[in-house]
Amino acid sequence: MAKYNYQNMRFLIVDNIKPSQEILKQFVMRLTSKQVDSTHYAQDVASICQQRHYDVIFLGYDLGENQKNGQQILEELRVNGYINRHCIVILITAEVSQSMVLAALEHKPDHYLCKPYTLSELEKRLNFCLHKKMAMAAIYQALDTDDPELVIKRCKHALSINTPYKTECLGIIARQYFELEKFDEAKAIYLAHQNTSNCQWATIGLGKVALHEKKLNQAEKLFKLLIRDCPLYLSSYDWLAITYEEQFHYILAEEILEQALLLSPRSLTRLKKYAHLCIHNEHFDKATAAFEQTYNLAQNSIHHCADNAIKYVQALIEHLPSLPLVDAKKMNNKAFSYLKQMARDFNESDIRVQSHLLGACLLEITKERQLANDEIVRGERLLHSEHNNIENSKLIDISLTLKKLKRDDLASRILAAREESAIYQSSNEMNRQIFNIKDKAQADIELGLTLYTQKKYREATLKLQDASAMFPKHIGIKLNLMQVLLVSYDQDKQSEEDLHKAKILLMELTRLDLSNNELERLKKMQKKYQLIAGI
Repeated sequence: MAKYNYQNMRFLIVDNIKPSQEILKQFVMRLTSKQVDSTHYAQDVASICQQRHYDVIFLGYDLGENQKNGQQILEELRVNGYINRHCIVILITAEVSQSMVLAALEHKPDHYLCKPYTLSELEKRLNFCLHKKMAMAAIYQALDTDDPELVIKRCKHALSINTPYKTECLGIIARQYFELEKFDEAKAIYLAHQNTSNCQWATIGLGKVALHEKKLNQAEKLFKLLIRDCPLYLSSYDWLAITYEEQFHYILAEEILEQALLLSPRSLTRLKKYAHLCIHNEHFDKATAAFEQTYNLAQNSIHHCADNAIKYVQALIEHLPSLPLVDAKKMNNKAFSYLKQMARDFNESDIRVQSHLLGACLLEITKERQLANDEIVRGERLLHSEHNNIENSKLIDISLTLKKLKRDDLASRILAAREESAIYQSSNEMNRQIFNIKDKAQADIELGLTLYTQKKYREATLKLQDASAMFPKHIGIKLNLMQVLLVSYDQDKQSEEDLHKAKILLMELTRLDLSNNELERLKKMQKKYQLIAGI
């Protein structure tokens, strides 16, 4: 029956409908002499693929309520390396909506088959996939071993013998050059194929090169052109958003990702990025909706984590004051169910503390003060007993929630106690080194600011850079350094390096949790950067 030899290949069938599974099994048993494995239970697929290598997987998309779907399974298999590029994955689904198809295709199954289908259609797709896997086998093997030079060599050989997969080989070569930072070689390929059929990757590549070269206007034009001509090519939206962020146009970055999510609302990575931009732009209603969608989509996927619930509740805390009290209480009920589920799924000390404290924030907003106080008491009691078992980064997160509850003193005491404990456990010599570093940094800061007032910007920059190197997480030092760099460039337009350093600091600081005063300073400097950089 088959045009290709499948005799020694292993097949896995994943389908939750028994008759459909049996039809597929009978079809496969005529192709291979190997045992054919099958399962209807989505949770089993990852462990099955860990235990045995498969050449072909027929993967159903809808595997039942409260189960992983085929897209989530495929992502898990690829991310964790449970299957390699040689494995053929054909996704089979009854759902044909644009949003589902686009979401599934972003995880790159080898082919896609819609129900109802005939076995001859399935065989045709299977043969197509095997032909391609055989032709590209050496290249895929080099990709799996992460050997860019070998990938390029084998792609060039395939092109020299007129491979039918010329376009894919050219795209692979260009990506390898880009990753090797051989940008001129990559750019030559992109330019040669920019206007060729099915070579949208070439326009994306040219945009990425323009980004690397800091030609932001050129990158923006390229990505916009691709969106206009190929509106379903979703990575162009992601790269345009990155370009806007590089220009500090965060509203535009949010809006372009919103357009992409209207086309494909199930992309978790894009949805998280969009939600964070909404928070940055203080669009808390949109952020709340996006983080809730992230929470729900992530439930059965590799993205399931406590942070999904925490981010949703943190966004909701900012959004609730704008709602009528009745609506706010309804939203609170949903948030509490998420927090309880989070505490059950991730039974860790910091998560249980956050569950109580975030719950208290919600209750204070809806003026249920006695209930809020009860949650605060529970959270603080647990924090006092467990804080030695909580890592510093988590304590910092908890301290930010305490500040929301106006428990600034407790937040400071907890962090100070942890720091003192760490210092106490170190040697006396280390203590002396720590204090000497602090003294040196403070001296550099004071001298740097003095030099700044004297308009000695180059010397001020060097002193503040020394202080920042000693305390790389100190926000105040970063803000001072950025201010000096911007003024320095404003006075001397030849100092492009100062402008570039200021931009790097701006990007770093936009990703950090800042106090209101720090945020105000940052926003002023963003405007100053845009003004002097001509953005």
